[in-house]
Amino acid sequence: MKKILLSLCLILCISLQNGLAQNPKHEFRATWFTTVENIDWPKTYIKNASSRTQQQKELTDIFDKLVAGNMNAACMQVRSMCDAMYKSSYEPWSRALTEERGKDPGYDPLAFAVEEAHKRGLELHIWVNPFRVTSSGTISTSDKIWQNAGQWIIKYNNGSFSGQIIDPGYPEAREYVIKVLMEIVNNYDVDGIVMDDYFYPYGGTTTEDADSKSKYKPNNVVDVNQDGRTDDDWRRSNVDACLKALYDTIQSVKPWVRFGMGSFGIWSTQRKAAQAYGLTLPSGISGLDDYEVQACNPVEWVKNGYVDYVNPQLYWSTNIAAQDYDVLCKWWAKDVCEHFSNLLPNGKKVHHFPSPAAYKVYSDSPGYEDGVEEMKREMDANRANLSSGYTGAVFYNTTSYLKMYDELAKSHFQYTALTPPMDWKVTDTLAAPSNLKLSGTTLTWSHPTETRFTVYAYPKGTGVKSASSNPIYLKAIVYGNSYNTSSLGSLTNTTIAVYTYDRYGVEHGVALYNADPNATEEPEPENPDPG
Repeated sequence: MKKILLSLCLILCISLQNGLAQNPKHEFRATWFTTVENIDWPKTYIKNASSRTQQQKELTDIFDKLVAGNMNAACMQVRSMCDAMYKSSYEPWSRALTEERGKDPGYDPLAFAVEEAHKRGLELHIWVNPFRVTSSGTISTSDKIWQNAGQWIIKYNNGSFSGQIIDPGYPEAREYVIKVLMEIVNNYDVDGIVMDDYFYPYGGTTTEDADSKSKYKPNNVVDVNQDGRTDDDWRRSNVDACLKALYDTIQSVKPWVRFGMGSFGIWSTQRKAAQAYGLTLPSGISGLDDYEVQACNPVEWVKNGYVDYVNPQLYWSTNIAAQDYDVLCKWWAKDVCEHFSNLLPNGKKVHHFPSPAAYKVYSDSPGYEDGVEEMKREMDANRANLSSGYTGAVFYNTTSYLKMYDELAKSHFQYTALTPPMDWKVTDTLAAPSNLKLSGTTLTWSHPTETRFTVYAYPKGTGVKSASSNPIYLKAIVYGNSYNTSSLGSLTNTTIAVYTYDRYGVEHGVALYNADPNATEEPEPENPDPG
């Protein structure tokens, strides 16, 4: 009998350790939630009350599936072309809502999205395109954006881009963009803000910004690449200045709001650009790059801590050498995020949550012949190349992810996970919840300040420290002070632990329901997962 019990214990320990290895407790799991051109949502334009209800249901259905797939966040596009999926003082309503730019949809989609995401324990990160006005053609001079920012709008027709942008070369234009984005941060209870990679347009800039250059480009711009192209160095500095100012402003108002950057997957192919940062470029990588084409320099932002996380768009497979997912993932995680995080003051870390191309699984793209198996290989690469001890993924796009969510949930996302903590921003330890009470199947508690909590359920006799280190027992992230226990069945032999979970992603004090006074802590696994 003793041998049988010992064998069962060994099996349980192995099972728990495998659960930790394959399903880390901390992992950012999200999708790019695209609204431009109605790619992901909404699919129904608002024409009347019935279609408004249908549009809202489409949104909550998506959130339900994200939760079913054990995702913990959504990156929702709320400003794609100087338009708004929210009540804006500066820019018009998006045409994605009603099929007519500037038309009031009769409700606030972002407020609705925040409420519904939080109901389900999902973080909501707003996805914004800072400078793009149109992707083709020109905006009407009667448009609200023209009235507020028309003096900084410039037109391109460079073969790759034939639209308009707000020129980052004007300091006033950068201030305008920050003002627009801070209105969202100030007015909505969002968990993060992430920028897409549209700064200066693909195809490059030549004379389109001649006016801002004549007014604001200094004579002493450092020629980083020693190629005589100081215009590009100046343009990069404009984007850098905008990012830094926005980050600093967010920190002064709501420092728990994560600021991220979804940059293009290849930073640069210029050896001298890498040497300026003491970096070696990833081996064998070639192709379009952010640094040269868009004057976009995420390495600078990581180096100086202007962002909390980066989502390099690694929209390539693990078996095409010139843009190898494995090579690029390791370079961003280790050479950039981990390397520069170790040099930042006050313990700050920049996390790496790469973006895989879920859409290519369904588009007959080279390298994706194995379908969802390729996505699984990319998730393995993410976990093998941790940045500051944590991992993550932001799938593009939501529609494609929802075709594979159940399969990925079975293989890689079997249990709920918490987003990686920004513990360098936390100075105070928060009190535990109090007054835990069960009424029917509803567990409630009280807390004087916090509104977010984590809930664990585990066999009586298990120590709370052991249980809360294992994602198998993590049942929910709760915005509020109640949890429905009906999915747990009988609670006779179950302890429930409720932790205060701050907006930085750090767990604090814990309160127990149905605690076992004889519970003991299990020994730590020999190689615990860093998540």
